[in-house]
Amino acid sequence: MNIQQLRYVVAIANSGTFREAAEKMYVSQPSLSISVRDLEKELGFKIFRRTSSGTFLTRKGMEFYEKAHELVKGFDIFQNQYANPEEERDEFSIASQHYDFLPPLITAFSKKYPNDKNFRIFESTTVQILDEVAQGHSEIGIIYLNEQNRKGVMQRINKLGLEVVELIPFKTHIYLRKNHPLVQKEQVTLEDLVGLPTVRFTQEKDEYLYYSENFVDTKDSCQIFNVTDRATLNGILERTDAYATGSGFLDSNSVHGITVIKLDDHRDNRMVYVKREDVDLSSVGQAFVAEMATYFQEKD
Repeated sequence: MNIQQLRYVVAIANSGTFREAAEKMYVSQPSLSISVRDLEKELGFKIFRRTSSGTFLTRKGMEFYEKAHELVKGFDIFQNQYANPEEERDEFSIASQHYDFLPPLITAFSKKYPNDKNFRIFESTTVQILDEVAQGHSEIGIIYLNEQNRKGVMQRINKLGLEVVELIPFKTHIYLRKNHPLVQKEQVTLEDLVGLPTVRFTQEKDEYLYYSENFVDTKDSCQIFNVTDRATLNGILERTDAYATGSGFLDSNSVHGITVIKLDDHRDNRMVYVKREDVDLSSVGQAFVAEMATYFQEKD
């Protein structure tokens, strides 16, 4: 038994046929079949039941697949952390909370460094961002810290062996449609927001207070829309009197019909990025961090 055979089992189970699995694994179907047959012989039971309508896991095969899937996933994480030198990677990956400055930033970076061909931008929950970086799937993760979330987030950061690097302090901003009743104000207060609908990004339910991307308490909202992507959030804002909170770094070229107004509060918000504390940034990572610093200096 070897890791490649386990990869084959996972690929076949996920694909449903030996043919599709062979294509995804870039091997011939006969080679794949022989490898799995040898594994089944070694194990003493059939992993798959082959029928005219497809390939299915047997009862023992299902148990084996679940364990194989975990082993393959763990091995990939291990390999990503220790067996792949940074200079040999052909993909630069960042994880981030949902920020409108990401599209212009990554496109400007790609034009400035055209030799880097493969970029991955993973926008997700705060917990998943930290896990992405800790497991080596993303080189850096972009989040914010303030007095409300710092204790909880830093506990997880320290537990995962991550390092925090500050980028820029920023004020809380309120995102509204351009003809919203509040847009005439130079800045809004928390009292102005009472009774309005809120749009916020979904987080892990049991840890929402620590890992929320929302900068204010939403308990006084008349409705709450929990969303998972920026396009949906902006679409709801454009069509309702709802508000969202953010950094204020708005990309006017990709977000139409939305405006931002400063919130009159005293939150000490800090845009930061996290990296693995025991691993130096690659040359691409260093260049991207420098590009971020320049971007924020220009916007400040």
